[in-house]
Amino acid sequence: MTAARGCTTSPIARFLVASVVALTLATGACTYPPTSDSAPVAAPTGAATIDVPGLEFFAQAMIGQGATAVVVEVNIRGNKWAKGYGVRNADTQHPAEVTDRIPVGGITKSMVSVSLLKLVAEGTVSLDDPVSKHLPEFNALVHASDAVTVRSLLNHTSGLADPTGPMLKSRSLRQAINTRFSPEDTLRLAGTVPWAERLAPQFTYSEANYTALALIIQRYRNHSISDVLAADIFEPLGLSRTTLAGPDRSEPALIHSYSLLDGERLDVTEPELQLGSAGAGVISSVGDVNAFYAALMRGRLLGPAALAEMETINGANYGLGLQRWNDDCTNGFYYGHGGSTLGFGGISISSADGTRQLSLGIAYPPDTGAGDDAMVAALTQPVSGRLRDLAITTLNGLC
Repeated sequence: MTAARGCTTSPIARFLVASVVALTLATGACTYPPTSDSAPVAAPTGAATIDVPGLEFFAQAMIGQGATAVVVEVNIRGNKWAKGYGVRNADTQHPAEVTDRIPVGGITKSMVSVSLLKLVAEGTVSLDDPVSKHLPEFNALVHASDAVTVRSLLNHTSGLADPTGPMLKSRSLRQAINTRFSPEDTLRLAGTVPWAERLAPQFTYSEANYTALALIIQRYRNHSISDVLAADIFEPLGLSRTTLAGPDRSEPALIHSYSLLDGERLDVTEPELQLGSAGAGVISSVGDVNAFYAALMRGRLLGPAALAEMETINGANYGLGLQRWNDDCTNGFYYGHGGSTLGFGGISISSADGTRQLSLGIAYPPDTGAGDDAMVAALTQPVSGRLRDLAITTLNGLC
């Protein structure tokens, strides 16, 4: 999932490329939906039909390559096309449904950013405060200085290393995914990697940034980050399929993903090392994720000033928990986030006015050739470039 891997010719990469090409050729005119929740649903009166052959091709190709499931929802001005492909898990073989829950990885960061920006709006925290003002133990845990600010955590310019490499390299994969790390442990692991000398702030994606932000939020709210997200976002928006709490892996509507380790199939769904993670721990449905970004873009979660801060990007097109991409329909921008985690990938993008969304989640085929570096890359990249291109091309074809 790194830039270097973007040149790979693996079957998954080839299908992603072919999907984008097929989508570009096939979407043609702007069309809107009846929905399919696995079966077609009657369209609203006067609505046209959403036609997404590229998404269909991509999903079917991924299932053909051994992916457990693909779930996707496209929402164009209230009209929806939604579908699930594959199965929920390899044991029950129950068909995947579009309402099933799936780990969303880095999309979690947009949600945590909302809760942090609520503290900013209240005057409790300033974006340019040193982190140590609100988290006195921070500098000692990660060997930082007061140059690290709240803003630099939010937009990944703090320079703090990602802890995933040390997590996976300190023990076997089986041990790592069955080890739960406290937030303090996560920061200490990030602090074992020397800080790079830099003349100016640079984008360095790190799960540890959001671990620190969650500790700040918890300190002022006096509740766990999962409870704060529920109070700030999930409950007000009615996102009944969205949680940050550790999953019950036996719950019927949870999509699973697998890895092959020494010839054995290993269920890597929400490994212990990511349970409750403020950077990647949310489990949701594509419909709930679309509803979250629609509400965010329409100003239902933050005021105009806070939303403008969230949308202010750095050189990597990354804002405060938001990624940004070009919207050819409006000559403006899409906002959202990618979500990569062990065994899973996904993306959610929304138009700036919140009227057009696409969310897609994949439980990837088991990776038989993933070494430590590949595992680290899968856990520390916001989104595959080709998956991003597929999503953007789809929405640009549905103006």
